[in-house]
Amino acid sequence: MGITKNSVWESNRPYELKRGLYRVLHIDVDRDAIILFELQERRISKPFIFSFQRFRNMVETRTVGRTRFVLPSYMLVDEGDIDPLSKRKRDENYQMILPLISDNTFLFEYALSKRSAALVKYASEKGVNSLHLRMLLVLYWRYGQNIYSLLPAYSKSGAPGKERKTTALPLGSKKKNRVLPMQRASTFLMKDTDKKNIVKSLRKYYLKVNGYSLTETYKKYTSDFFRDETDRARLANEAPHIPSLRQFQYWSKKLISTGTRIRSKSTVSNFLQNQRARTGSAANTGTLPGDVFEIDATVADVHLVSALNKTSVIGRPTIYTVVDRATRMITGVHVSLYHASWRAARQALANCFMPKKNFCKLFDINISERLWPCSHVPVKLICDNGEMIGLQPQDKVTPMTALEIAPVYRADRKSVVERRFGILNQKAIHPLLGSTRGGKIIKGEPLPASRACLTLQEVTRTIILAILEHNQSIFKELAYINPLLIEHDLVMSPLNSWKISLKKSRFSAHTINEDEVISRLLPPEQVSITPGGLQYGNLYYECDDDLASAARVFGQSRCDARIDDNCVDHIYVRLDKNKPFSKHRLLEKRNIFKGMPHLESDVLADWIDLQYEKSPVTPVTHLVNDYAEKLNETGLQRLSSLREQNRSRTKNISNNKKEELRRNTDALKPETQRVHLTTVENISLLPGPKEKEQWLARQKGHKDAQEDKK
Repeated sequence: MGITKNSVWESNRPYELKRGLYRVLHIDVDRDAIILFELQERRISKPFIFSFQRFRNMVETRTVGRTRFVLPSYMLVDEGDIDPLSKRKRDENYQMILPLISDNTFLFEYALSKRSAALVKYASEKGVNSLHLRMLLVLYWRYGQNIYSLLPAYSKSGAPGKERKTTALPLGSKKKNRVLPMQRASTFLMKDTDKKNIVKSLRKYYLKVNGYSLTETYKKYTSDFFRDETDRARLANEAPHIPSLRQFQYWSKKLISTGTRIRSKSTVSNFLQNQRARTGSAANTGTLPGDVFEIDATVADVHLVSALNKTSVIGRPTIYTVVDRATRMITGVHVSLYHASWRAARQALANCFMPKKNFCKLFDINISERLWPCSHVPVKLICDNGEMIGLQPQDKVTPMTALEIAPVYRADRKSVVERRFGILNQKAIHPLLGSTRGGKIIKGEPLPASRACLTLQEVTRTIILAILEHNQSIFKELAYINPLLIEHDLVMSPLNSWKISLKKSRFSAHTINEDEVISRLLPPEQVSITPGGLQYGNLYYECDDDLASAARVFGQSRCDARIDDNCVDHIYVRLDKNKPFSKHRLLEKRNIFKGMPHLESDVLADWIDLQYEKSPVTPVTHLVNDYAEKLNETGLQRLSSLREQNRSRTKNISNNKKEELRRNTDALKPETQRVHLTTVENISLLPGPKEKEQWLARQKGHKDAQEDKK
């Protein structure tokens, strides 16, 4: 470590050099001399000569160490900010001592002698006091041997930061009348007791959550400590001799620090959420893409209608998003009508861990994997202190990634995903019909629910497009987080930051098998194997013919399934416990739900139940029941009269039926259109041999009867 002129050193061992700080004024190796000046707050002090070789040995043995000396604030100013008076005084002082500080001979003579003859002679020639020159030299050597060390210390005038002692005369400006020559109240002299009483009043009335204002606290203060004086002044019709409101406000700010005032008037949660300093950053250059994902949910600012019944308003959806902290990339999303819950959160995580091409295709958006290349599991997942704190998330997610629960009222711990909600709402949701625009409704506008006309699928498609736009938007902060963007001259977008980090292996996330995501994260359900296919609720999916046939012969059976709430078009079923889940498509007999979320099937099921509950019987049901009862009574009466002929009545039922049919048929036809089978050729119209024989016998009997009449 080199010993240079004007450097500052600190002595640690007083037996060689007195403990303290020293500035090097001059070095003369040939004389083995170094001139040191002790940096003490004294008006007059002198430099002294020390052995250079000895001082260097002390540096090597670390008896003396290099340090820094903090200059006063009035010296650390720009040349243009110095007022003309201070600049003029500085220059005059510098020109006065310039011949002395430029002469090394004078420096040696001044350091060796107790009373410098050269200084006295120079002061006499210039006509100035030698003590004044000594004080200027001390300032020059103490504060860095430059011209700024001679600036007047006006900022220290008046003892700043020190409380003034109370005197018999009031401090500050006197009270003045504006126009009328009236007698103003005399200024109150504040004593230590009055200051203590002010602190008591502030703690009692002001420094509380929902406490009094400062003006109301002042009234309480005067009422508690100056009641006698105010009563006396009221009777005498004069101003009371008490501290003014301005004095009270001044001392309340002086006696109570700003931090104490802010914390005392707010709850801990409100202070942490809305009032604390925000000097940190959620992401920095030490956070790699894939290190931390943040997940949270919010209620979208738009009302929806059912896809099956556009007149039915079904409320506002819940948006779950997963965001990478380092790149601001939205890596997963799920939109549903479920409230913030583990069922909805697991869908968002499944979407985050799986490729997005097939997901976007469900909503008629065709993209390549390069446009949304996010199908990764992070090192750590930060979530809310709510739906993710239960046992199920721990069991399902912890084997894949570490869970970190954000403390209560600390949304700043996942500030990146919180900000994405604002961006998505402003860009995608607020321009839509039925939007609440975050509660910014102008008086006289129709209610947002009355303008609802969009379905869940349509809003989800809008949000996906907004996410694709967001991932390619420019965020200036990414330039400070990811140096690779600058190195490769890339646009500061989340997509570019993600891709270049993945390409250059500055990436921490990992991928997992799609089967593992399906089995672990998609909502588990049970489906029935029926003759009509795999049944889940009122939905039917394709099934092997042998399984459907077995269900028809031997009865239905059940198996495990995984549901994708985004769309009913397919379902994942495990028909064999030793095999992974397989994908099965919706059957054509349920094509009414094609392209819709699973919630729409529940909507239709509820509608069917409601219609059945509204009309359990039809208006004709009572007429039918009444007529059936009367008909049974008539039949019972008829049976009682025919009870003796029961055996003969039940014979030849087939012939009786045919005869009745013939009579009814002949009765319905006009006389001119009746056809009698009188020829042998019409025998071919009869159904069988037995009927033909019966017909021939009847025809023969008919001829014999006609001959008898003749």
